[in-house]
Parts: sequence; C-alpha cells; structure tokens
Amino acid sequence: MRRSLIALTLMSLAAACVETPTDDLMVGQAPLVGVDGSRDQADRNCHVVLRDLARLGNGTGGFQTADGGWIWEGDLELSAGAAAEGAGPAVLYQYGSDPTWWQAPATPSPIAATPGFARYRVRLDRHLPGPGMSGSALASARVQVVPFATLAEGGRLFDHNRQPGDFDNYALAADGNFAVTRNDAVCPAAGPTPPARLVFAADHTQTQLGGLVPGGQVRVEYDVDRLATCRNSRGGNDLWDLAAHVRWDTGESSSASIKNGALLVDVPRTARALELWFENTAVPGCQAWDSNLGANYRFDVLVPPSWIGGATVLTSRETTDPCDGGGDAASGFVFGTWARQRAAYANVCFRVWSPGVSDRDDANLWQQLDATLRWRGRGSSDPLQAVYASFDRRVGNDARFTVGLRALDPFRPYQCPNLPTTPSPDGQYQRAELEYVIVVNGVELRPAPGAYFVATFEDYLGTRPGC
Repeated sequence: MRRSLIALTLMSLAAACVETPTDDLMVGQAPLVGVDGSRDQADRNCHVVLRDLARLGNGTGGFQTADGGWIWEGDLELSAGAAAEGAGPAVLYQYGSDPTWWQAPATPSPIAATPGFARYRVRLDRHLPGPGMSGSALASARVQVVPFATLAEGGRLFDHNRQPGDFDNYALAADGNFAVTRNDAVCPAAGPTPPARLVFAADHTQTQLGGLVPGGQVRVEYDVDRLATCRNSRGGNDLWDLAAHVRWDTGESSSASIKNGALLVDVPRTARALELWFENTAVPGCQAWDSNLGANYRFDVLVPPSWIGGATVLTSRETTDPCDGGGDAASGFVFGTWARQRAAYANVCFRVWSPGVSDRDDANLWQQLDATLRWRGRGSSDPLQAVYASFDRRVGNDARFTVGLRALDPFRPYQCPNLPTTPSPDGQYQRAELEYVIVVNGVELRPAPGAYFVATFEDYLGTRPGC
C-alpha cells in the first residue's frame, strides 16, 4: 500500500482458518491495539469511524431479533483516501463472558456519505443479548464493539476517534440504550483544513492539537469519564447530560451537550481567546463542574498576520537558496519532466509579516503562524485540499515559507494522476492543472480578489500504463 494515506508500517496479520456459522459472520481475532503496535494501529485521524449503531425497531415499540438476540445496524465510514487505497471496513464484537470475538463485514451503503468519506452499513445479528432476560441480567449486559479497516498489507486500523485510550472499545450497555449515537462533530465533513482539537482526557489532562484559526473550527473532545458525578437513569433511559460552555473574548458564548464525546465549534474571525468549562447535571437536582477550579480553561486564538505576499515559484538545479530567483506566482508555472527529474529546488515561496511574531527569532514560530496552501483541480467545485507550508527562515521582519511542488505533483512516481488530464497540443504530453490559494491564520493571499493562482503539471503520454 502506498504511504499517501498514513505514515504507518503495518506488518501482515496471520489469521487462522475457522468454520463460520453464517455466510457473513466469522470468528475474528481479538484486537491487539496496545498489545502489539507493530501489527495493529489505533486511528485517531478519521480514516475509519463508527457513525452510529443501534437496535433495529420492529414498529411496535420493541426490537427485531434473530437467533434469540436483538439485531443491531449502523453506519461506518472510511476516509476517501482509505477507501481509494482498498481498505476493507468491518466490525469486531464480543458479548458477555463468551471470550469469542465475532467479525461482521460492512457493505457499501446507498445513502450519501459525509463529504470526504465513503459510507458502509454494518449488521450484528448473532451471539448477542435479547428479550426475555431478567432485569439484573439486562442491566449487566455489555457488548464490546471495535470498528476497523483492513489495509492492503494485512494490518488493521482501529477506530479510536471517540475512544482515546488504546484499550478503550465502544460499549453497548443498558445505561446507554445499547447504542452508539451519531455525533457529526466526530470526524466532521472534509473541508479546507481539519479543525484544531482540544482534548480533555479522563486523567484530567488537556491537550491542544493544531492552532485555533480565526474563521476556522475547533473540535472539543471530552472523555465523559472525566466528570461522572451525575449518572442517574430510569428504565434504561439516561436522566443526565454533560454540557460544554464556550465563551470568546468577543463576548459571544454558547452551550451544547458534549455527552457523545465531541463538539465542533466555529471560531469567530475577530476572536483572540477562548474559555471553556463543563457542567454535569442529572434529574433530580444533581450538578457538578469541571472548570479548572473556577478559572476556566483558556486557549489563545492565532493572530491574523498584517501582511502576506511575495509569492514566487522556483524550479532550479542551483542549491544555494530554496526561493531566490523565483518567478511571480501570479504568472503561473509549468512543472514538467525536466523539473521532476533534475530540479534541486521546486518550491512555491511566500512571506508573512506578523508584528511581534515574525520579526524575532522563535523556535516555536510555526505554532503561531498556521500557514497552508489550499488547492483543487482547476475549475472544480471540489473542496479545497490543504498542504502545510514549511517555515524556511526570517527575511528581515518577515517569515518565509515554502511548499514543495513535488507534494502537489499529480504525476509523482508510483501513482496514477489524482486530477483530470488532457493531452498537450503537440500530443507528446499529458497535462493536469490545479488552482490554489495561500492561507495564514485565516487570511488569504490570492493573485486578485476571488482569483486563484494556477499551476500546470506535465508528463509524457503513455508513461503510466494502467492509469
């Protein structure tokens, strides 16, 4: 499998031959995440995610059954990259004291997927709890569920996009209505850049992943075991909730349930700071807080730069400087066979001035300037994809960034073009064009208002059989 999906090396997984009780259900190997990382890997980058899973209703207030147990169905999604590389989705599950892990396949769903994903349907209908159980047996019933994707090299990638710990599985139990409910804040629709993440773990630590960009989004992820004071229920129905309270320094505020583990929040364009605190409530009258001992949790928003400019493109065999001597990016460029094979430098370059940030030496400057190049096929209506720019060095009071053209090249070695191609007028080459814009901390650099920079890539015709 190409490493374009994830930078992982997964060793082949040996599977024993077993007799399967049904055509689509088999005994599966128990998940090894946290036991042998060389074979299995936890996914926290939204390549495989369980959207929802619940018992099927029978239309009369009960639930459908098979083989004496209830039937569960739900939706599982793979990232577009994982699906394109042939990843196969499935679910492992285990019930009660039976140590057997059963594996159920997921089949393509006709229902539209979350943008940027491929959607599959999964069904669990054997070796599960069902009606007729005593109240005490029902209260203690627990089904562990582990969604995963099998990759081309034989490794497995397990969904840990809601469950942060390597040993944490989805658990279907009476106090959660035996369901995993949908939460669109978990692995949201693909956009120009993934949202920043604020992770509040059960061990009472806080971790920030990515910068809070004005006009962007932040995903607040909260382990519900972190604040578990109020957990009342009645008749299998929850009587408790967990709320996240959000307040920006602009005065804007909001509150929403984070009981499902995550919440997606828009960052106001004029905001510079965020405060968060959490409230657990239950009927009747229970209330508990997670508020950093009353001080609230505070996070800075990245400051928009005062200026972005100086966009150039350099393809050169010289190795003295990655940007000097480049041409104006607004004029476009052609990246062809010579540059692909011979150029020592092949970069888009640009500069950023942010007073108090770019005008002084700072090893952590990259954390204060979220610099990306966002691109798509020329004239396409597809969502923009993002490539992070690399900080090169300071030039006066500016920070200079580079983006390697080889990372954008649709004709790079060992892959088929990821953009539509057309033959050149002389019939010797095939061409692909993309359009792009540069964005730093929510501020865009374009050649003109509403316009895009344009890049043209070329390769010889007939050099990629099978594409």
